[in-house]
Amino acid sequence: MNREPFKKQKRIFSVYEITEGIKRLLEENIGYVYIRGEVSNLRRSDAGHSYFTLKDEKSQISAVLFKSYNMNIPFKDGSKVIVGGAINVYPPRGAYQIVVNEILQDGLGELHIKFEELKKRLYEKGLFDAEIKRPIPDYVFHIGLITSPFGAAVRDFLKTVYLKNNHIKVSIYSARVQGDGAAEDIISGIEYFNRDGDVDVIAIVRGGGSFEDLFCFNDESLAYAIRESKVPIVSGIGHEIDFTIADYVADLRASTPTGAAESVIRDENEIVEYLSELRRRLDESIEGLLEERREFIERFVSVFYRDRDRFDEKVGQIERSIQRAYEILRAHLVDYYNRIFSANTRLERFSPEHRLQNYEDRINLLKLRLNGAILNYLDMFQNRLNNVNTRLELMNPENILRKGYSVVYRDNRIVRSVDELSEDDAIRIRFYDGNASAIVKNKP
Repeated sequence: MNREPFKKQKRIFSVYEITEGIKRLLEENIGYVYIRGEVSNLRRSDAGHSYFTLKDEKSQISAVLFKSYNMNIPFKDGSKVIVGGAINVYPPRGAYQIVVNEILQDGLGELHIKFEELKKRLYEKGLFDAEIKRPIPDYVFHIGLITSPFGAAVRDFLKTVYLKNNHIKVSIYSARVQGDGAAEDIISGIEYFNRDGDVDVIAIVRGGGSFEDLFCFNDESLAYAIRESKVPIVSGIGHEIDFTIADYVADLRASTPTGAAESVIRDENEIVEYLSELRRRLDESIEGLLEERREFIERFVSVFYRDRDRFDEKVGQIERSIQRAYEILRAHLVDYYNRIFSANTRLERFSPEHRLQNYEDRINLLKLRLNGAILNYLDMFQNRLNNVNTRLELMNPENILRKGYSVVYRDNRIVRSVDELSEDDAIRIRFYDGNASAIVKNKP
């Protein structure tokens, strides 16, 4: 249609042409809108579509909610609502109307709109991306809990925690979780636990409530505070069907406060089994390493007995092997002891004193047994080495010469019998402190 004012146009339009022109103008220039008003003349067709009028004090507009968008939203004649949809023109009657896609109760409608706008904005900025979420520690021993200390949520959370593990420490930061100032309180709690630096995870919990009651968790500043926290954050807000911006940003979302506790706490028996397994692996590793070194040294000793000319060299290798074995054992012991000490240190903060003393005594006993076993093995190998040295010294010709014996050589060969000598033979006599030359004068 030519947009030139009608009074300047010569042609005559059909009703359909005018209607189509108005239809294009409305649909192209208005688009999707939200309208507040009161429902009247509501009727539902056999096909499931809803037709009604939306009015205020000065005007009214026809509305249709097709079955495909009807989500059983409770509304009736006289309901105060906000509808969202697109304006179009129904050509058979030449009337314009709004095709409704969503209906919100008046008073909450603006909150829903703000929620969706913030959700879209934060999503586009990447605050919901899974790649930037911090992992929850496998073993949590200290929880920073941000909640109201007077609600059912804190009782459910603590009950679940202590049923699973009564050695867990829970530090509660009192915060409003509804109404004005609630978001600021929660942000202060996050900052507090980040400054303290002693908690393994932060939990933000609140019991169920209406969309309006939970709206403090849809705060943009709170979303950034959760995302910028150095400590992982778990949310347990409302019920399964309740979703807030805090849930989307949190590192882990639980459906309820109880679910939040269950998702971060390991059962006490599971931790005990882990420590027992760690101790068993420690025992096996040390025993295996000692057996390996024992076999290694025994192989060397057996070779030494067969090849005495290389005895000095092998003795040096044994000493170096013993030293390396000792250093390796010591390193392994230090490593495993540090791991046990680290686990024990964390448990010291949360376990009753008598159980802590029991674990400490058992660890000290294990350390003494390990040290005793190592010293016994080292003493045994040192004794073997000393015995071999003693035997070697007994076989050393130098010690025999010191007793007054001497060795006679002729032509650089040892003379073992007088029958090997003749008169006038030149001989060399070796004493412990030198040599002498002589001539054989006679033989008996």
